[in-house]
Amino acid sequence: MLAFVFVRVNIDAVSRIASKIAEIDGVKEVYEVTGDIDIIAKVSAENVDELSRIVFKIREINGVQGTDTRIVLVSHAR
Repeated sequence: MLAFVFVRVNIDAVSRIASKIAEIDGVKEVYEVTGDIDIIAKVSAENVDELSRIVFKIREINGVQGTDTRIVLVSHAR
């Protein structure tokens, strides 16, 4: 399963937190973005339980204010 985790963080810690998220097993890509979300993590997991463990690891990082997760139902590619 593929999911995107939107992460809000303390503004002075975006790069540090993005680097820490990138080290978590199951995280495939990490993007620092503009807007009301600071970081987007692309996550691959075998099932919802594994996805939940990854999200909780992200939430445990000092400076993370909150997360919002979107599970991909269908992917369309060229």
